[in-house]
Amino acid sequence: MLRYAKGALLLCAVVALSSAGAHAALTWDFENGMQGWTWSTSHAQSVPGQWIAPGPPPEIVPGQGIYGASGGNLYLPGDGQSRATAEFDLTPYLIGGKTSRVLLQADVYIPNLRPLTGFPWGYPGMTNQWSGIFVLPSNSAWGVAVYGNPQRGAQAYLDFTADDNWPERRQDWYMEVFSGGSAVSPDTLWWNKWITLRLDYGFTTPGQVKVEYYLPWETYNGKTGWLTLYQGSIYPNAWAAGGRDFTRIAIGCNLNTAGTPWSKSQFDNVIFDSPDLIPEPGSLAALGVSLAAFAGTILRRRA
Repeated sequence: MLRYAKGALLLCAVVALSSAGAHAALTWDFENGMQGWTWSTSHAQSVPGQWIAPGPPPEIVPGQGIYGASGGNLYLPGDGQSRATAEFDLTPYLIGGKTSRVLLQADVYIPNLRPLTGFPWGYPGMTNQWSGIFVLPSNSAWGVAVYGNPQRGAQAYLDFTADDNWPERRQDWYMEVFSGGSAVSPDTLWWNKWITLRLDYGFTTPGQVKVEYYLPWETYNGKTGWLTLYQGSIYPNAWAAGGRDFTRIAIGCNLNTAGTPWSKSQFDNVIFDSPDLIPEPGSLAALGVSLAAFAGTILRRRA
């Protein structure tokens, strides 16, 4: 009996070792098209999204001489009429077609739209106003979001699945550019840069969320680089059954708010990971070889 118990333990070890690194994160660089992403139908696309082919930067404000980032990315603008959003269906890539533990990251290009006028709060390009990264269940556009909030010059995190009045977690005033403790003139030097948004929702530590963003400039308090926006426990109660059965990811203008997304942001280098990703065929083959070798060992011992 002890021999078979040891055999069972060995089997568990073989499975664990063979499964380690059994899947690779999904990544998109948009160098050769949409790469499986589709335009959202949740809102009218009177301001359509565009795939920007590699090459010179596009003119993002026609006739104004204002350009975005060079190509190989998705341009996802928004205005008072519509929001351009791209979605990716994860169900073919997930065990059981869904997950509640995700890591989602994307680069976001924020252009400097000054000296254009007419934007409330005075932020050039409205930061990435109501634009960012989203994890969504199959039956709703209400999921988990990381986006810009122009009213506070902030990046913000919101878990719409939480039964706690949906508080917005923000870091205010971090989008201003400072140098040596003094504000830099936004008309000439703000932005035209890439930032990065990262959402770790139960991925590294089950039940915990960590939201980070990368700023390549100095903020008002001297901070720069990777900044932690929010870290803490995932609220334990979902607002609806299946509210955290995530099946889709989205980038672009926020699907979850009535706020006007005056955004001209571009998105690139998207990364998605989950412990529920289906293992790659090569890893499954390696697991099969390991199990076959283990079975052979057992048969030899019995003989």
